[in-house]
Amino acid sequence: MTGMMRTGGFDGAEPVLPAPLEPRPGPAGAAEPVFTYSHAGQTRLRRRLIRLAEAAAGRNRLERLYQDWRARPRPVREPVLTAAVRALGLWPQFLAGGYDRIPREGGLVIVANHPFGIVDGLILGHIACSVRPDVKLMVHSRLCQPPEVKDVLLPVDFGGGAEARRISAETRRQAMDWVAAGHVLVIFPAGGVATAPKPLARTAADAAWHPFVARLALVPGARVVPVFFHGRNSRLFQVASHWSYPLRVALIFRETLRRRGRAVPVSVGEAVACTGVPRAEVTAHLRRLTFALAGRRGPRAEEEFVFPARIRW
Repeated sequence: MTGMMRTGGFDGAEPVLPAPLEPRPGPAGAAEPVFTYSHAGQTRLRRRLIRLAEAAAGRNRLERLYQDWRARPRPVREPVLTAAVRALGLWPQFLAGGYDRIPREGGLVIVANHPFGIVDGLILGHIACSVRPDVKLMVHSRLCQPPEVKDVLLPVDFGGGAEARRISAETRRQAMDWVAAGHVLVIFPAGGVATAPKPLARTAADAAWHPFVARLALVPGARVVPVFFHGRNSRLFQVASHWSYPLRVALIFRETLRRRGRAVPVSVGEAVACTGVPRAEVTAHLRRLTFALAGRRGPRAEEEFVFPARIRW
């Protein structure tokens, strides 16, 4: 690894200050789960299988944590993603860089690999929100259900169909406008959780990065901060990803719970501008910058995960 190991919890450059407490509403008691990767575009049987697998993988436990959090007061000015990180007992462990590498003003795109799933978004959102108040994240639309996150998450719909395309197109427009207005956007260009190319491989690889990240990076005046998360999900997740998509997405809840109370190793790169990079090469350039933070034993930028043809989304 480059640089000295530093642990950054909630004692970083921008600590959460004491603030008045805001009463939170109690549990909603809704019949539908708040957190699920099932959706109306799937067959009833497929939705049922996904929800059963999610329940077995710990979704209900996460739901209880969420409802307990809603029922308790919390600091009014505490960013919701910082509150979520705190509730799960997570904190960033900086192996290189830190909060100081997030520019305090100007349009900014933060790009990262995506090895864990929900945890990546929470930690990166917390890091960004610790420095800037104007942060939004592009995430899977199924994670945008809690009302507390409506102002910070932009939904990307992977469901297919005209409505999914409309939602995702609107999100892309909002993301471009957000960066152009001088704000911060966090994006995981792989669009899915990193996976071992073979079930027993040592490292997990991101899928091909979506070229939309290049459009964001080339917004006039914008800079990009590459971030690398060190590690991967469990062997069970890797094997399941080569066998069943419903089981794969259900296990993301298990992977989230496995990381409770643990540091999340992360390296933050220097802010860069992409104005001198040919448009067609920007996506690959940003991927190289990100994976250059992985160290000698980490995954390489040129390694890409491709779902086996037999796996049906």
